[in-house]
Amino acid sequence: MRAFFSVWRHIAAAITVVTAGGCIGEQGVAPSARAPDATLGTIQASPLNVVMAVGQTTQITVTGKTISGDPITSFDSVVYLTQSTTDSVRVQVSASGLVTARGSSGSNPVLLNVYAFKGELVRADQVIIQVTDVAVSGAGLSIQPQAGDSTKLAIGNSKSIIPMIGNSAGDSVPYPTFRLTFHTADLIKVGCYTPNFPGIGAFNSQQLSITPCGSATGFNELRAQTNSGTVWVIADAMVYGVHLRDSVQYTLTNPYSSYIFVYANNLSVGGTGGLVGTIQISPSGVIQFDNSFDMTLGTSVDFVFDNPGAATAADPPSTLGGSSGNIIGLNGGESSYRRFMTAGTYNYTATVHGSIPPFTGATVKGQIVVQ
Repeated sequence: MRAFFSVWRHIAAAITVVTAGGCIGEQGVAPSARAPDATLGTIQASPLNVVMAVGQTTQITVTGKTISGDPITSFDSVVYLTQSTTDSVRVQVSASGLVTARGSSGSNPVLLNVYAFKGELVRADQVIIQVTDVAVSGAGLSIQPQAGDSTKLAIGNSKSIIPMIGNSAGDSVPYPTFRLTFHTADLIKVGCYTPNFPGIGAFNSQQLSITPCGSATGFNELRAQTNSGTVWVIADAMVYGVHLRDSVQYTLTNPYSSYIFVYANNLSVGGTGGLVGTIQISPSGVIQFDNSFDMTLGTSVDFVFDNPGAATAADPPSTLGGSSGNIIGLNGGESSYRRFMTAGTYNYTATVHGSIPPFTGATVKGQIVVQ
């Protein structure tokens, strides 16, 4: 513990604190005023994922780039710290970044934070380390989909992609935990794991690491941020001293399910989904249509399509409002489902019946785009 706090004192001493008022550092130049090609932008620790057996060693290296993208050939200093002080029973890390495996990590990987200092600035990266009691000989790495799985992912949805590390004899690494990576051009399309670092001096976690992708996810996880295109998912690791890599291309799509409902909005008829814009859904997607009026108002709602044949039966078929085609006589609180198999644009009109003014006879229109 004493050594841990000693390292943190070293870190604090290595930084010129920059306050909100923009204090000037020892060199007389505020970091924000530095030229882009001389300002530390990002760093990358390598290997990013490590699987080791007790007694093995792995060397962690660090590279960097300036804000303008130029490579950084040297740092003022680099500090290696595990996220938890209790990790010392599982790994030992030297001042030069040599990791020695000491004890099994079980289902909880060791998170090794790497801090690189350059010209009064600091950036961080994180290495994920797993330790097993013994090495799995001849281990391979795969993130290929299992039988019955798909390489399609709908916008807003997440998917766990568990790396498989094992050999032909059936020996495998338990609880594989990875930071998945992506090509630079694909980062805008996905959400991925983003490390969270303890703050240092005037630098908080967000400043230490530039988020490379969209919304943060967990380990082994991918989140679709857009509804079209493809993205390569990459698993890259040093496994028992051997560099292993595998990749899978995923197709990003519209959702495979959505919903539309009609309800009383004060003294008018309101709705959501396609009633206030265009719903987008993938071919073979299912939409739930709801009559969300209070049942005491005695309403029924018809959803009439310009192409009833496109609204096919769901699985299982609906028993309310008909099973396919137009939805007729859907009472308050009831739902009916339709599957749209074919790409195209489909318009519909929802009409309220059976209630009292101003609801009875009211209509709202919507649109569904299947692509």
